[in-house]
Amino acid sequence: MNLTYLFIITIAIIVLIFGFINIFSPKTGWWLEIGWRIKDAEPSHAALILNRVSGVFMIIIASIIIYRIIQLM
Repeated sequence: MNLTYLFIITIAIIVLIFGFINIFSPKTGWWLEIGWRIKDAEPSHAALILNRVSGVFMIIIASIIIYRIIQLM
């Protein structure tokens, strides 16, 4: 296994994890992205929806990358 492939798969798995966090707990995803910088702030409804949508895209893209890398091995 090439070290580059291993690195790409590792990054894709991290993106996959963040995608699942954004889908199943968008408030946690918001906090990891922005909330820790702002004291006593709450995310808007639009921000939570955007986190869920971005989570779906993250999962799709990471899954495609993992699938393609596994095909190349």
